[in-house]
Amino acid sequence: MFISCGQQKGTGEVEIAKKIAEKLEKLGFEPYIAVEEQTLKGVKENIFRRLSESEYLIFVDFKREKLFEAKNKGFADTGKHRGSLFSHQELALATFLDIEPLAFREKGTKEDDGILKFIQANCIEFEDRAELPDTVAKKIEERKWNPEWRNELILERDEKEFDDVDQVGQIMIKARFYHLKVRNLHDRTTAHDCVAYLEKIRDVSTGKEWVPDLVEFKWKGVKGSRIAIPPKKCRYLDAFHVYHGSPRMVYLGINSFIIDWTGYLQQYTLEGPGNFELAYVVFSENFSSTRAKFGLRIGTSLEDVRFATVS
Repeated sequence: MFISCGQQKGTGEVEIAKKIAEKLEKLGFEPYIAVEEQTLKGVKENIFRRLSESEYLIFVDFKREKLFEAKNKGFADTGKHRGSLFSHQELALATFLDIEPLAFREKGTKEDDGILKFIQANCIEFEDRAELPDTVAKKIEERKWNPEWRNELILERDEKEFDDVDQVGQIMIKARFYHLKVRNLHDRTTAHDCVAYLEKIRDVSTGKEWVPDLVEFKWKGVKGSRIAIPPKKCRYLDAFHVYHGSPRMVYLGINSFIIDWTGYLQQYTLEGPGNFELAYVVFSENFSSTRAKFGLRIGTSLEDVRFATVS
């Protein structure tokens, strides 16, 4: 959860931001307090990256300088204050990224200022800053915000998982298939057009690395190269298979239904004994790409094969 909150020195705003973060942690969230950055690199690496990884935004608009208007060749006090420029910029970015906000405005701050003019944030007004952390926690519970989901796909591997099947072809051949689980952690959004590739192979013993030509991997039980993953559900990816009769040969799981060149089959075949590191990536039309590395051990028997996540 991204906390966009003014941190003007000498005002107690830093302490309030920290107390809001403590309340969020107790509710099970992982808060990040946005720090005002002075360089473009800092904005890109911290603000932009953290916002893109967040599911929720807490926007707090503290009072800044008084606002005056021209009147009778002079200036008159409007009775209002401007808000925090940096917080408004972060709210604008969150709006573009479709991050759900919860907005709070200190009494006396100008209404409908900045980006608030164009979005329906429905700011909750507060007067006592000391009560703000409790108010934030209460409103989050009222909205039923859930810390148990994320706007991302993840790649998982159960080390003990595999399927022994008769591979269908001109003749029936006994094969053992190893899979990767691609899980959608979002609680409402389906991941569309998910497609998977192997990005890199590394021979652990020699350190040699190579990048095979990109070929779409096959999803378990289906012929198509692109699938959908509903909210909080998972689909399995054919990582590779080994024939019972030749356990030293590993055939990585490219989709044989969409290729017409045998050279790809050669590129995606590994021979053991040996230890390898495989880097997989999954792309989706509406989710960020997800990557993970897995260790593969090939021995001289079927029982020697090991396939596990690289920490």
